[in-house]
Amino acid sequence: MDEKIDEVIDKDSGQDDPPYDDDEKEMTKGRRLALFFSKFSWYNPHAEALDKYERASAGESDGESVNKPPKPPSLDLAWAQFEHVALGRYISNYNSVSKRRSYDNKHDARERAEPGETDYQTKLYPLRSSENDMADWGAGVGLYFQNLRVFATICFVAGLISLPNMLYYSSSDYSSSFDASQAHVGKYLMMQTSQACTNSEWRACPSCDIAEWKDLVPYPSDGFAVTKDESLMFLKQNDCDVRFREGLIMWITIIFVAVAVFWACYRQINMEIKYDEAEQSASDYSITVDNPPRDAYDPVEWKTFFESNFVSKDGDNVHATCVTVVLNNQILVDKLVRRKKLLLAMELNLMQGKTFDQYDLESAVVDSMPVARWKMLICRAKDGQLMKTEIDTITEEIKELQKEQYDVSQIFVTFEHEVSQRNVLEALIVAKSAIHLNKTDVHSENSGYLFRGKHLLSVYEPEYPSDIRWRDLNETFMKMFYQQACTYFITFIAIGVAAVIVYICAKLKHHLIQSYVITIMNFFVPLFITFLMNFEAHKTEGSFQASHYLKIGLFRWFNTVIVLTVITPFTHTLKEKDSLVSTVFGLYLSELTLIPLLNYLDIFGTLARHFYGPRAKNQRQMNLQFKGTKFHLADAYTGMSKLVFLCFWYANIFPAAYFLTALTLTVHYFSYKFAILRSYRAGPKIDTKLAFISRVFIFPVAVLFLFVQANYNWSSFPFDNVCETSTNVTEDYIGDHFIELRNFGEENDPKEDSIQVSISGNDKIFKFCHQDMYNREPKVFPAFPRHQKEGEEWMHDDQEWISIALSWSVIVVLVCVTYSLTIHRLHKGLKAYFKPVYDQPAKAIDQ
Repeated sequence: MDEKIDEVIDKDSGQDDPPYDDDEKEMTKGRRLALFFSKFSWYNPHAEALDKYERASAGESDGESVNKPPKPPSLDLAWAQFEHVALGRYISNYNSVSKRRSYDNKHDARERAEPGETDYQTKLYPLRSSENDMADWGAGVGLYFQNLRVFATICFVAGLISLPNMLYYSSSDYSSSFDASQAHVGKYLMMQTSQACTNSEWRACPSCDIAEWKDLVPYPSDGFAVTKDESLMFLKQNDCDVRFREGLIMWITIIFVAVAVFWACYRQINMEIKYDEAEQSASDYSITVDNPPRDAYDPVEWKTFFESNFVSKDGDNVHATCVTVVLNNQILVDKLVRRKKLLLAMELNLMQGKTFDQYDLESAVVDSMPVARWKMLICRAKDGQLMKTEIDTITEEIKELQKEQYDVSQIFVTFEHEVSQRNVLEALIVAKSAIHLNKTDVHSENSGYLFRGKHLLSVYEPEYPSDIRWRDLNETFMKMFYQQACTYFITFIAIGVAAVIVYICAKLKHHLIQSYVITIMNFFVPLFITFLMNFEAHKTEGSFQASHYLKIGLFRWFNTVIVLTVITPFTHTLKEKDSLVSTVFGLYLSELTLIPLLNYLDIFGTLARHFYGPRAKNQRQMNLQFKGTKFHLADAYTGMSKLVFLCFWYANIFPAAYFLTALTLTVHYFSYKFAILRSYRAGPKIDTKLAFISRVFIFPVAVLFLFVQANYNWSSFPFDNVCETSTNVTEDYIGDHFIELRNFGEENDPKEDSIQVSISGNDKIFKFCHQDMYNREPKVFPAFPRHQKEGEEWMHDDQEWISIALSWSVIVVLVCVTYSLTIHRLHKGLKAYFKPVYDQPAKAIDQ
């Protein structure tokens, strides 16, 4: 698709007037705004030259003898190219275009136009376009918007189920220090509907040891205090409680979420089939031969082979309409691409008004603009002469490479009917083991299926034509593995650096700043990862997007979800101030504002169209500024999965996360739709690879985390490491005391002013007990109540019953997810290795 856009840009760059007749009402708001400002020289430096050109053209049409100046670049043409080539459009007179579809498609209301379509009347897709319309960008895009809607609905319903818990947490029954009259919309209300505990008491702890607190990582800075002479020690206890009802509602909620997510994944399989039936492409009529003989260059030989040995739906032999022979000439292709890039750079470096002729590079050198020496030293920029020298060198290398004979690496065959393609696939697909061992006897009943009578062919249905990365088709497995290993290594370094930055922000104790820093890193670090992806080779765009998805996903999941849990002290989980909950709320606030704002503003694209574009020196340079921002579906998918992980990770202590996730996903639904329809250029159609990864791996793992977190957090409540004993306090504790906190991270100086504590004779002695189920020694899984040490039990009976139910639920979900991810997938893989498997649930168009 990108190559198609470049081709149309080249064609439009030579036009004097836009080849499109657009009504102003059908234009984007950005184009209408630009056309209004284009008459002002501060916005459009070519305004005066354009005015002179138009006056000269008017005089020439009146028969006057005028010296007509060269036509300056046209903003109108550039904007027309942006709307007709970069953005997606549909054929408005769809009913009259019978050749586009040969069947009634009830799943797709509009027919996507080709970039730069001029034969038919077209319009921009409306902002209210359905998910079926969005599938015109590829089935993966349609499924992305469907997932956004489905998960927003699931989270909203889960929030409704959790409402009783939120009401309890906001009541004085849970936290006696809460005044309901102070509640208002915003952070305060969100905090009060969470398990954040605003009621705490200092308890006598004569057996406490400072070393017990110093050994906690990360250390808590306000849970331990001593008198000034350090003779008496105290612990801070969270005086909040959860009941059986709250645990039961939480358990019902996560059961509903699990069932709904697995239902959504199952439903997605059917939607993939519907999108496949609705969107016809060349891949539906084609096959790929992955192991052709190295000397099988003749396409006629391949055409004859298929037409002579396979039959179509009517019993006649199939008709192969097109055969593409792919050669292992990667070096030659790279040289050709490099030469094309140099020619483009040389053209863009011409002085204004000069024309470029690739067959007269000497004139191009003379007409080139000088390049500043600092650009040559720092940016490694080249002037016209250096570019010509490199072009000449590469041209000679290409001539030599063209003389060599290259092996055949793949064959693409396109048939006249979709049923013909399926018949061929059904006949030729064999077990993978037979391919590896070249067991030609699998076609003993029909030796015509063997190419040249002895070659067993490995065939499959190819990806979308625009999805194939032709330059990388011949890369070896080991080279691609090495490239991905390097980029993953750098990604993990980025994760570590980001974790350090988040930790530093946490030390500042300003959670809103910390949240926005996390969100900003979630936006800009993926841009760096996208740059890294340029060093990876992938045979299909789907494979590229999958690798992109996993790297960005790893960074965002760690940066947004896991790092916060790691750096937050265990006893700070339910704090009223500086708590984990307040940081999570800040993350949702930043996701609700920053990401949609960036989507709507499209900063880089807006600068290109409204600043750099009007200042371009020629029409080609101007058009290149109007290519539109490249859309990475992997970036959008990781944004969605990050929010799902964030919700599932913290929803059990912060139930309002369900509502916030539903709201955020809804906002992302409309902001990404706007960006795709009005800002991002239409790249290659994306298949269901990312949707498949999400459905099979990401979402089931997220559900597993939901249950594990619910189990461990419920079992660890009340997150204070304080256990009550049956012994009353001694006389030296009775009375009023002034105690001081200890900050073990830096110095033993008092962290803040003294706190007055009153202890009565009826108060019990408390002791330190390790409640953090994640960090117990030895490790425990799941968090059954029996893992409490004898004499250090903190769970009451209701809490233990729910903990047991959650622990067994974790085991059940773990078994289901493990079966889905490993045993089931392994079984399918082994079956395909030893038996032929051909499964095409979508109905053929000509059946």
